[in-house]
Parts: sequence; C-alpha cells; structure tokens
Amino acid sequence: MTTPPEPDLETYARQAAALIGLELQDRHVPGVVQNLRVAARAAAVVDSVALGPTDEPAPVFVVAPR
Repeated sequence: MTTPPEPDLETYARQAAALIGLELQDRHVPGVVQNLRVAARAAAVVDSVALGPTDEPAPVFVVAPR
C-alpha cells in the first residue's frame, strides 16, 4: 500500500478561509497549518479503528469508568 502525498495545507487553509469569508492574515497561516496537521493525525487514529457491519454510533458519549 502506498502512502498518499501530503496535502498542501497552506493552500487549503487559504482557500477554505476565503470560501467562508474569513480574513486569514499571513502571520496566522503557520499556526493554522500546524493545527490542521494535528487534526489530521487525530483523524488518522480514529480512522484506523476497524468497524464491523453491526457497529453503530453511540447516541451519547459516556466516558468509561476507570
């Protein structure tokens, strides 16, 4: 399995901001890109969990007891 190329997060951030009418200043772009990378890593963890055909979303999130 090949690893997909890393997306151009700076372009994504600028285009997404423009799409919703948000002024994204140049000095904020590095922080936005960093947060997108963190979000992508978190999404990859969630995406790595295999779900079966009978798995369904929980109606309410409840923290498991320790």
